[in-house]
Amino acid sequence: MVRRAASLRVVFGIVALDLIGFGILIPQLGVYGVKFGASPFTVGLLISVYSLMQLVAAPVLGRMSDRYGRRPVLLLSQVGSLAGYVLFAFAHSLPLLFLARIIDGVSGGNIATAQAVVADITSPKDRARGMGVIGAAFGLGFVLGPALGGFLGAWGGNLAIGLFAAGLVALNLAGTFLFLPETRAMGATGHARTLKGASVALSVPVVGRCLLLVLVFTTAFAQMEGTFSVYLLTRFLSSGPVPLQGGLFLQAALPDAAVLREASLRAGWLFATVGVLSALVQGGLVRRLVGGREGKPGREAPVATVGFGLTAAGLALLPVAPGYAWLFPVMGLLAVGSALVNPCLSALVSLHAPPERLGAVLGAYQAFGSMGRIVGPALGGWLFTRLGPGAPYGTAAVMVGLAALLALSLVAQARMAGAGDVQRS
Repeated sequence: MVRRAASLRVVFGIVALDLIGFGILIPQLGVYGVKFGASPFTVGLLISVYSLMQLVAAPVLGRMSDRYGRRPVLLLSQVGSLAGYVLFAFAHSLPLLFLARIIDGVSGGNIATAQAVVADITSPKDRARGMGVIGAAFGLGFVLGPALGGFLGAWGGNLAIGLFAAGLVALNLAGTFLFLPETRAMGATGHARTLKGASVALSVPVVGRCLLLVLVFTTAFAQMEGTFSVYLLTRFLSSGPVPLQGGLFLQAALPDAAVLREASLRAGWLFATVGVLSALVQGGLVRRLVGGREGKPGREAPVATVGFGLTAAGLALLPVAPGYAWLFPVMGLLAVGSALVNPCLSALVSLHAPPERLGAVLGAYQAFGSMGRIVGPALGGWLFTRLGPGAPYGTAAVMVGLAALLALSLVAQARMAGAGDVQRS
């Protein structure tokens, strides 16, 4: 029991430090992409490439952890992340930024390996509580990361951001090496293939609809994340976009150092607000709104539907905000909406998945979310470049509005499916 608790603490530290490092870069990638001459579309690709590499590499790292052990895979992936952040720190061109994100994306499968560690050391009845450790680490990372990124970027640019994130990974590497024992059971089987898991998941009532919803929602939300820094620079910190021949929109000129510092601070504050509100909502409000008991269905589908509506409203209001201060309540809507949607959809999937296929179904759910994080930033950047700064947010609002209508039908379907019967054992 003592060893299990110690391992969970180490896993919490691994994921928290990893997500703080990742969160530091979220609002800053657009700033430094623009600094090196990237168009909004290229900024979207810069953000998408991380998730693309993660989607490709995560199954490989998962199979490696089954064959060679969790500990060596975690150590290897942390060395890769360390190299990626150091490269980001000293990057002086757009190709180097892309290379840094590719390296870190390939290494980003260590979250899945950390989840495997939790599964190794917890019994089925304690599994949800163990996975909650990872959820808490996610929340901490996304609260502290963006705010730290804003201050570091304003103070020392990409050099300070990259070296600070690399320092966090170095702490992770030392903690894993010194304190995390191997947890893989001898004779453990490999991970289910993503495509096989997806086909199984899509055929399950409720679960298939949740997969479609998380794909649409993540694609829409990632359009905002992928273009927000460029939108902030264009709308509030520069002379605005210049229409070019062929319907393209570009910055009038590359921003100077003072504008970049201001963009770093403002983006950091806004994303920190989103992180704090999301943590508060997911930390207590969602449980009260959903109700139900462990293993029993509650009001997940209705609460998710409300979340879709709030997110659609926030996305629609974002391009018409009259000033920077107005972005805080608008981002608040997005924070609360996403904090209602994400845990409710994942809970519905876990409640309605067949117990013998739970791992494959949850893997497919994560894969659909990853696809949204690949498509969303690139799509948002393309819309920004072709149609102007407000286009990604209007398009995303329509997508989430349609998802809200689909979620309404999920309410009746979830009630009829009887999740309690599916998960009763």
